Amino acid sequence: MTVDRLNAAFNYIEAHLTEKIDLDILAGIVGYSRYDFQRMFMFFSDMSVADYIRKRRMTLAGIDIKHFDMSVIDAAVKYGYESPVSFARAFKAFHGITPSEVKKLKKALRVFPRVIFQITMKEVEQCMRKDKITVKGKEYEASYFGEMDMSTWSEVYQKREFWRLENAYEDFKKCPRLSNVLPYNNYPPIDIEVGQVFVVDYYRKKDGSVERAYYVSDGKVWQDMPSTTKVALEYLKPFRVDKIRVGGKEYEAEYFGGVDISEWSKPYTEREFRRLKGAYDELIKYPIDGDVLPYNNYPPIDIEVGQAFVIDYHSKEDGSVERMYYLADGTIWQDMPCTRRYLVNE
Repeated sequence: MTVDRLNAAFNYIEAHLTEKIDLDILAGIVGYSRYDFQRMFMFFSDMSVADYIRKRRMTLAGIDIKHFDMSVIDAAVKYGYESPVSFARAFKAFHGITPSEVKKLKKALRVFPRVIFQITMKEVEQCMRKDKITVKGKEYEASYFGEMDMSTWSEVYQKREFWRLENAYEDFKKCPRLSNVLPYNNYPPIDIEVGQVFVVDYYRKKDGSVERAYYVSDGKVWQDMPSTTKVALEYLKPFRVDKIRVGGKEYEAEYFGGVDISEWSKPYTEREFRRLKGAYDELIKYPIDGDVLPYNNYPPIDIEVGQAFVIDYHSKEDGSVERMYYLADGTIWQDMPCTRRYLVNE
C-alpha cells in the first residue's frame, strides 16, 4: 500500500459523491480486500467509509443550498437520498439546522474537508522529560515524547500522549495481544525498535477522561507497515457463568462480554463471547464452515486448543441475534492462531 493509492481512493470518492460508491472498487484501488480496506480506513480516519462519504456529501450539499440556491428536493436527488425528508434529517444532524433554515438564520455551516495523505520526513525526536509510571505494582522509568492532536479527524478523541517504558519488554511480552495495532508512523518521530513498550493516553472529547493503552513493538507488520500491537495487562475473567443447551446437552458458558463491531461490520452491531466448558469433543463432530476468527479478535481470553466458543452476532437491521460456534482446533491463518467455525445444530 502506498500514499498514492490511498489518495487515489479518496480522489475516487470525491469524484463520485453524487453517485453510488462501490466499496469493492475503492478496495481494488488500494489493493486490499473489502474487509481489510474498511479496517484500514477506520484505523487511519477513525470513522467508517460510509461516515466519511456522508460528511463530504453534507458539506457539499450545504454549499449548494447556501451559495447556489439549490432546492432541498434537488439536493436530496443529487446526493442520493430517497426523499427530501431523509435528506433534511441527515442535513440537520450534520449542520445543526434544517436546509430551510440556511438562508433565514445565516448561520455558518459545518465543513468537513477531504482527506489528503502526505509523507513528511522528520528528525528523530528526543524525549522531553523522564517520568515514572507504575504498572501492576512495578515502577518504570517513562520517556515522555509529547502529544499529538486528534481533534480534526477523530470523532471521539481530542489528543493522545506518548511514553516509552524503559526496560519493560520482558514484563510485557507475555501479555495477551489484542487486534488493535498502531503503526510506527502514527507516533511522534521516535526511533522505535523491536523490544520496546509504549504507553499512550487518549483524551476523550466528550468529558476529558483519559483512556490508557499499552503497545509493544514485537516485529508486527500490518498492511505493509511496521506496527506496535496493543496488549491487555492480564487475561479477562468471565463476568458470569450462563447455561447453554447444545445438541440436547447443557453446558456451562463463561460470559466474557460484548465487542462493538458496528463501525466496520455491515450487518452486525456487536458480538458477545462465551466459552463452553467441556463441549469441544462433542462440537468437533459437526461439519466445518471454513470461516476463521483469530485469537486477537476475541476479548483478552486465555485461549487454548481444545476449547469451544459461542459468539452471538447482533443484527443492525432488526436487532435479532445470530449464534455461531467456533472451536480452537489448532488452525493457523496468515500466521495467526485462529478459532474455526463449525455448523452446530442446536
